[in-house]
Amino acid sequence: MIYPPPIGSTTPLETSDMLYDKHHFTSRRLPPRLTRKSLLQLSVVVSAFGWAPSAFSSTTHQSKDSSTPKLGHSHQEIAQGRPVATTKQAPKTRTADNLTSQKVEDVLVSGGRTINGPRSAAKPMLISNSPLSDIAVVSHLDNEQIRNTPVHVSADLLRSIPGFQVDDFQDGGIAQGIGARGWSTESDGNYVATYIDGSIRNVYSGVLNGYNDLNPLIPELINGLTVISGPFDVRYGGNFASAGSALFTTRDDVATGISASGGSYGKARVLGTYGKHIGNVTVYSALEGMYETGYRQNGITRRINSFSKAVVDISPEDTFKISAQGYWTDYGQPGSIPLNYIQQGLISERAPRSDQDRGANNQYTLNAQFEHVHNNFTLDATLFFNKTWLIRQITLGLPGTVTPQREYLDDRYTLGAAIEPYWKFHLPNGGLFDIKTGITNHIDWARDFRIPGHDGVAYTAANSQYLSGFLNMNRFTEDNLSTYLSTSISPLPWIKMTGGARYDHFFYSINNTKYNSATGGLLRQRLSTSVGTPTVKAAIAINPYKPVTIFVNYGQSVTSPDANSDITVNPSLAPTLLTSGEAGIRYDYLPLGAHIQGSAYKTIDTNEIGVNQATLQTQNMGKSYRWGFDTDAAITLLKYRGARLDLHGSYNWVHARLNTSTNNFIPNVADWLVSYGLNATVPVDKIDRRALIMSFDHHFVGPQPLDKARNYIAPQYQRLSARLMYNDKKLSNMRIWMSAIVFPTNRFAEDAWISGSTIYTAPQPRLMLEGGFSFGL
Repeated sequence: MIYPPPIGSTTPLETSDMLYDKHHFTSRRLPPRLTRKSLLQLSVVVSAFGWAPSAFSSTTHQSKDSSTPKLGHSHQEIAQGRPVATTKQAPKTRTADNLTSQKVEDVLVSGGRTINGPRSAAKPMLISNSPLSDIAVVSHLDNEQIRNTPVHVSADLLRSIPGFQVDDFQDGGIAQGIGARGWSTESDGNYVATYIDGSIRNVYSGVLNGYNDLNPLIPELINGLTVISGPFDVRYGGNFASAGSALFTTRDDVATGISASGGSYGKARVLGTYGKHIGNVTVYSALEGMYETGYRQNGITRRINSFSKAVVDISPEDTFKISAQGYWTDYGQPGSIPLNYIQQGLISERAPRSDQDRGANNQYTLNAQFEHVHNNFTLDATLFFNKTWLIRQITLGLPGTVTPQREYLDDRYTLGAAIEPYWKFHLPNGGLFDIKTGITNHIDWARDFRIPGHDGVAYTAANSQYLSGFLNMNRFTEDNLSTYLSTSISPLPWIKMTGGARYDHFFYSINNTKYNSATGGLLRQRLSTSVGTPTVKAAIAINPYKPVTIFVNYGQSVTSPDANSDITVNPSLAPTLLTSGEAGIRYDYLPLGAHIQGSAYKTIDTNEIGVNQATLQTQNMGKSYRWGFDTDAAITLLKYRGARLDLHGSYNWVHARLNTSTNNFIPNVADWLVSYGLNATVPVDKIDRRALIMSFDHHFVGPQPLDKARNYIAPQYQRLSARLMYNDKKLSNMRIWMSAIVFPTNRFAEDAWISGSTIYTAPQPRLMLEGGFSFGL
């Protein structure tokens, strides 16, 4: 990879504040430079400390994540929502029902029962602080389900959630498209509010507002993923929760181990972990290295990712957790190319738009959590810090034409904090009610620069193409202060009601320099403003008889104005308000491990924010409506002497329209989604210590309009994924696996968009294979 020189000297037209930055868009090198040779060296180093005789010994190092929590209370007590007091003998009960506690989350998910399917984990009749008890469509994947899911990029994990669609851009280390409930995948995942260990990770006013990069996640270290479809959770259904919220938690304990894998198109990955218990402290560190040549030219990706976590059991009632992550990646960006050029044989489907487009992302993250539980009171406090340096270089237009390269720089510091108390109470008749409240603050100090350039070097004012509509150099502070209050009440065992409200306020301080089309020169903006919006939530669930739950809910969420494209145009612009209502029914039959659920929803957005792929800028599209329904089902077909066969499937349909008389289709929203899959476990010994585990999923994605008039349509396509794994728990939890991802039909429809009358696509490979092994993890 060639690293271009720094930007040239300044000119008299450049302002003094521009002189301070020098706009360095050149890619920073990974420390150290990552190649397949260095990956081999990394695996040798990891093996050196990992293969000590006691490194994977189950007698000297047990993983808390794989053990069953001993709560001192029955699963039935917890499943029925009765208050459970903590005891000195069982400190693991200190977090009765908070998402941050993976120990009790496991109980909420399994309940000692054998239901299967990602949506069977929800407990809508439970009085609890966990999102798993939300009256909504809630899905959950645990660590084993995540590790059994074939992925090319981390966002692929969301394909396992019924109704979610993912667009793999095949474009290096950038955020992937995530869509659900009528929200487009031609985005950067910015319609899904994403939290990791209680802290929101969407980027406020980033490359796109709500930019959602999941690549720093290490799948083996994820304890669980909970997804709430729609804006129905009062805590997590605030900013960016248009399609829903995705909540990731990391594991509290990871054993010493190693994992290595390799696959198609030059992919090689190694992960090493080291874990230790020191008294009441549990610590572990992980180091990941990844190299991939990529399916397309200029598709190389190199990554080094480190993650460390310490958990301190201060007392039976108090827990402190702190994690630190360093993430470094650089990559080529092959971009999108015209579909008709491929069909006419003018270029190869593996050709890039430009072989000079690059990207890099360096992140340094610190996350601290404190949790206090006393009887039925819980207090959670979270502190989050992140430093991000991100660049992207994108060349637009038809291949063979000379157009300026678009240089993006996002350099920011982020600080977040939250204090959230929770109480649970008895009613005189034996019923229950709770109160959850909290105040959170999220602040960004950022500089977001967008400058035309060439071969990684931004133009200066001396260049005739410097002054253009793309030019925007913004230094800003954006502060999101929010508070919420919610209560749930279950006066009788067969009914539960929830009501809540939250308020999000956004403060902006902007120092912006951009192109002024009226004068043909530069326009400087210095402004401060603040805008805010309240939102409400309400829901009711009825359990007329044990297997059946009927629920109705109503929720609102907001999308904050973009400091780059909204506030600089209209400083008084209010946050976009979204309102959604839903009604559904679910049936759970425990003897067969059966789950069936169906729901219908309607969503109204006061101002649809779309993405103009031709300019990579957001655009206001006016009021929009979405009607749809989701259905899913799961059943255990076989359970005998350790062998098990589970089947699941889903169907999702949506009608997404803009509030206009003509040309009212919302682009890049699939008319329907269908999926089915199976999971099988076959023991190879009598004590269930060795087993073959297989997973298979088949996704069908319906046609998608590419323009508002629906004159151009991306056809339906299919995606298959499968993994076969041998697991020997006796031999240091050894795993050996092979996985495959297949596009058996159209490979150009997953990522397709239109500019004028030209359809652009990022082709998917027909087949991707990957195999590997792990010990100890």
